[in-house]
Amino acid sequence: MSENEMSVSKWRQDFSVFQQRPDWAYFDSAASCQVPEQVLEGMLNYQREQHANVHRGSYQQSQHATALYESWRVRVAGFIGTSADQLIFTRGTTESMNLLADSLARPRVGKGDNIVISLAEHHANWLPWERVCREAGAELRVVPLNEDGTIADVEPFLDERTRVLSVTHASNVLGVINPVADICALARSRGILSVVDAAQSAAHINLDVTQIDCDALAFSAHKIYGPTGIGALFIKSDVLQDMPPWQVGGGMVDMVYENDVSYLQGVSRFEAGTPNLIGAAGFAAAVEYLQQARNAGSTAYLNQLFNDLLAVVERYDWLQMLPHSNGRIPVLSVHSDKVHPRDLAMLLDESGIAARAGRHCAQPLINALTEEGCLRFSLGLYSQRDDILRLAAGLDNAADLLL
Repeated sequence: MSENEMSVSKWRQDFSVFQQRPDWAYFDSAASCQVPEQVLEGMLNYQREQHANVHRGSYQQSQHATALYESWRVRVAGFIGTSADQLIFTRGTTESMNLLADSLARPRVGKGDNIVISLAEHHANWLPWERVCREAGAELRVVPLNEDGTIADVEPFLDERTRVLSVTHASNVLGVINPVADICALARSRGILSVVDAAQSAAHINLDVTQIDCDALAFSAHKIYGPTGIGALFIKSDVLQDMPPWQVGGGMVDMVYENDVSYLQGVSRFEAGTPNLIGAAGFAAAVEYLQQARNAGSTAYLNQLFNDLLAVVERYDWLQMLPHSNGRIPVLSVHSDKVHPRDLAMLLDESGIAARAGRHCAQPLINALTEEGCLRFSLGLYSQRDDILRLAAGLDNAADLLL
């Protein structure tokens, strides 16, 4: 890419919010990405002309909608290198982890057993396992982090009573990428089920569940430029077939009798009720949009832009960066012993800069690193060098007012 191409986002024009607010600097893509017109059009086209309930009607519109829905499943499954018969649509990563905790772990975990996670986990990959352990009389083991924010050696935390190992691929606070393939290989060698939270990595790393070789992996559409309210859960077919259904209702049963019920097999038994069809349309469109962006050089673009962000933040000695390694996604968090992160976020917002302050649904991690929480900056396809320059001016202004 030329210097100009590395300064200006070729994708920003696809997001109408920046046409309405051209000077807005959005640094909260790790929470939710903005949605491009291509994704919105995909959703509207379905809702306007092709909508009907799926898997139920024998009329042509319903059959067509069913074929579309299953084609979207194929597309999303292909995004992570798997097949449609191993991919469940959920409401998002949080629901996916709850499904796994209740249907995968709960039948296997008893008193004296343990589940292993890391200190880097989002609450979505902490609380479901904690509840299963608490109710079963099992132990939740938490692997600490290395100085660079990566997950420390997992092996000392595993034993013959470990039933599940669940870790994040990339921290939503630190941006650090963890060696999940190695971690899952270790679990597999011990006969332990492995789960990967890919909510943050999906937007920035080419995912291939056959290479990671985990038993389950989850991510959300709204982290990859799609709509909120829908996510995907990969589960290996041999694991899936032994899992009891989590929610029950229409669409996931074969036959219901007065005193008995038989459930469908495969992914359908985990999709009770009418699915989020317009969400699935947007999810599939977002996958296609992101793949096209990657083919056009988005990874190199964001890596360079993130280096620019690091260089700017390093100028301010009153800001301390939380640990980050060389392997990272474009997420950076800072704290200060002189300025509360919420005060700084409010001042930046007044200058048209959106960044998130708080504990980022990762309280155990934040509590181990800083008392007051932190301020997080995260980049998306629409981010550009002008945003970084605007942030620098905002930080200068904050220093004048608060220090």
